[in-house]
Amino acid sequence: MQGNKWFLALLTSVAAVSLTSPAMAACMSAPDGWYFEANVGSSHLSNDNFPGDSSSSGVGFNGNFGYKFMPYGAIEAGVARYPETEISDLVTGDLAATVKHYSYDLAAKAILPISDSGFEGFAKLGVVRLVSKTTINNNDVASSMNIGISSNSSTGIYLGIGGQYYISPEFAVVAQWQRAHGNVDTGSEDLFSIGVSILFV
Repeated sequence: MQGNKWFLALLTSVAAVSLTSPAMAACMSAPDGWYFEANVGSSHLSNDNFPGDSSSSGVGFNGNFGYKFMPYGAIEAGVARYPETEISDLVTGDLAATVKHYSYDLAAKAILPISDSGFEGFAKLGVVRLVSKTTINNNDVASSMNIGISSNSSTGIYLGIGGQYYISPEFAVVAQWQRAHGNVDTGSEDLFSIGVSILFV
């Protein structure tokens, strides 16, 4: 999968930074405090039931706000915006409708500091609310495909796994995979991203 290769390349890049900057690699993260995280990366929609020809891969965005209450745990709330799905007629290729996707999540975050290297591994588990909204681009084509204006939502499991490297006790570079699991009305979203985290102490 292209997203997996892209994610592994990001992790390799972050590791290379620490190897070429040994002085920075000794930086430990602050033990607690509020933090904000912003991410951008490659997103892919699966488990959907859109008719015709649809494309749902592209650039996605995610932001998280949370509280790190000890070196090994945090709780956070997040919002994500995913690429739009364009639904086209299989025969003519005419664009019938566009579907917007976004989600809200609440998750617990388990953190594993890796000695005094400046690296931390983490895993996230929580609940997510996925929303998809369909708008019509061509009424005739959409009608022939039985597509109408609609808004669908679903509640499912939110998962995440990744790593972060602290350039200073309050600032880290983050690489992660996040999955928002929905149903056939909203689909499920995977986001492979890189971003930054700022810890307020």
